[in-house]
Amino acid sequence: MSLDRKVIKLAARQQITGNVGLFFGLSIVISIILSISCSVAVGPLVLGGPFALGEALFIRQVVRDGEGEFGTGFKGFNQFTSSLVAYILKCIFITLWSLLFIIPGVIAAIRYSMTFFILADNPTMDGYAAICKSKEMMKGHKWEFFVLCLSFFWWYLLCAITFGLAAIYVVPYMKATFFNFYENIKETSANA
Repeated sequence: MSLDRKVIKLAARQQITGNVGLFFGLSIVISIILSISCSVAVGPLVLGGPFALGEALFIRQVVRDGEGEFGTGFKGFNQFTSSLVAYILKCIFITLWSLLFIIPGVIAAIRYSMTFFILADNPTMDGYAAICKSKEMMKGHKWEFFVLCLSFFWWYLLCAITFGLAAIYVVPYMKATFFNFYENIKETSANA
């Protein structure tokens, strides 16, 4: 089953309306915390998982409920161990595949791209199971996701031209699009 990129992206643009500023504020706070945590060697590694999950929880809330809450970005700490394990394993797997060449690394990144959305929907799941589920879910959908990422080419360029200023809008738009992609493939994989 082929996914309609235009429909997914249009839905994402509508869903983020009214939430862009909140997402930006949350991103700034998380970036500051991660920057401060760099003073401890493993700080970003330890905090990266819970914040990645918090961001996934926030995007899920925006897409499903139409409005996000700032505090949701920190709820990844409620699943600290599973998010930490998922984050570390994802980094390890992508790095190892990248050692073979860039293309296997890109494929691995796509393969594990749904990990934190899966954890957001399954709070009792462990990190390794989320990685495995993402790998399984992306079977037959990796090329679609790659093309979806490429469809943001002009947006990436706009971010570069504006020295990142456009990212205030582009990043939430992309994240909501990716969550809509997840919702679609979750339904098709459940029906398979």
